[in-house]
Amino acid sequence: MLSDDDTVLENNFPFMTSKSLSMEDLLASLPPVHHCTYLKDTYFSVFSPLFHILHDPTFHTEYIGFLNDPNSVSLSWLAILFVILSLAIDALEQDDYILRDLVRGSNASKNVTALGRRYREAAMNCLAKNGVFWGRHDVHSLQALILLAYGMSHSQEPTWALLGMTYNVAIALGCHIDPESLPLNKIQCEERRRCFAGLMMLYTIQSTALGNLDALLQHKYDVRLPANVNDVDITESLIKLPAAGPTQMTYLLFKFQLYNLATKICQEIFASAPSRASIQDLDQQICATQELWDAQYLADSSTGAIPAYHAAHLHILHGYAHQLFLLLHRPLFAQSVLGLDIPNESQIRCIASAEALLDIHRVLCETPEYRKYLWYTNGLGSFHAFHAAVVLSVAFQMPIYRPQWRKFRSELEETVVRFDKLAERSPICAKGSRVLRFLLNLDYSKSKQRDSLVAVQPPTLISSNNSYSEAASWISATEDNLKHLSERLNPQQWLSPSAVFWNEWEKFIG
Repeated sequence: MLSDDDTVLENNFPFMTSKSLSMEDLLASLPPVHHCTYLKDTYFSVFSPLFHILHDPTFHTEYIGFLNDPNSVSLSWLAILFVILSLAIDALEQDDYILRDLVRGSNASKNVTALGRRYREAAMNCLAKNGVFWGRHDVHSLQALILLAYGMSHSQEPTWALLGMTYNVAIALGCHIDPESLPLNKIQCEERRRCFAGLMMLYTIQSTALGNLDALLQHKYDVRLPANVNDVDITESLIKLPAAGPTQMTYLLFKFQLYNLATKICQEIFASAPSRASIQDLDQQICATQELWDAQYLADSSTGAIPAYHAAHLHILHGYAHQLFLLLHRPLFAQSVLGLDIPNESQIRCIASAEALLDIHRVLCETPEYRKYLWYTNGLGSFHAFHAAVVLSVAFQMPIYRPQWRKFRSELEETVVRFDKLAERSPICAKGSRVLRFLLNLDYSKSKQRDSLVAVQPPTLISSNNSYSEAASWISATEDNLKHLSERLNPQQWLSPSAVFWNEWEKFIG
């Protein structure tokens, strides 16, 4: 059961000073076999296709051997198992019997957080006992470190130091060199390629969030991307060509390409004066990438709907694409927001992407088949939705979008309702809901005045002193609102959940 210490994040994790633990002590930290297998299967059905680092058949075979003789596995393999358990916990419903069996406490959200953290700490203890932090490395320890960093990033925990260490382990193992020239079989080669691709993706995400855009561009690695095939098509001597449609590797490969595109976008928008031509060029690159996703994922839909997990992957990909549209067009989005008679292209793109992101968030929240992905919706998915909602809040303050005001407001109100429902397990939703409710109330105080002015044209306003005074007052208030909101729309604040200046939002809403 959980102790009080499990409810507090250790400030020095993952580099804590662990006690000297025996193999028996570490094995005793595992849940009962039935629960362990249940969580393992949950990981491979939910997380493995999203971040496909392991070769599933190999791990399943090793797991059977572990069940027959727990002491036969290496500490680094045991670390992988603990990380798998920590990730799987995040996919559980709050009323899942596993949680009732493994933890006590009335707050399911805190139980999920504490139990996941306990298993991550056990994984680090395995790696420490194996001497990973003192130069004893193998592919299993690298896989464990990469999966650990992935899980911590989705839990909004700091990963930069861990990623730096993992990168050095990968280099020490020679994973920056394509394994084709090494005396390894096909499965071992693909495991190494997956490790390096996954690590580079995580490293790129973190570097971009910190504004360190050139860190990886200075290096050119001669490592091929992993093969876009299913695990069953890989044997020790042969890699078979897959059938049409997405594979277990498709999502990771698409995300790898997408984050490289994100780096290009950040380099452009962080420039002193991004050009309209470069913005349009990158816009077209995102559109072309989206078309490629649809072609790949819908290739096997001729006989009916695509499987739910592929549909979820496609929603997540498109969600991130719309997030990139919002970042890319930010420099031109608020240009002359009060003086334009016709919306500019960037405004049109941002509003369309904001509405699309909120719709994706709605689908992921309300579709029963996507319940197992609520860990994503609670984290990055809601961060993207909050970004979209703030953009839409700016749009419905703009005079040019007064005809769409009711529609925008309805979409924002529905978002607040969803955020409130997710708030217990989502810190982003808990904070974001308060901000959005403030923005809605801010606008509501002027809504009656706005309604009376929607149909009034400027000449009429000039001919009526009262109407003119009311219009001038509304425009002045709108200008103030837009000024304050625009300060919150700095693109550097929307690169990742950890980049949001929540303290500044608190000052803004009082």
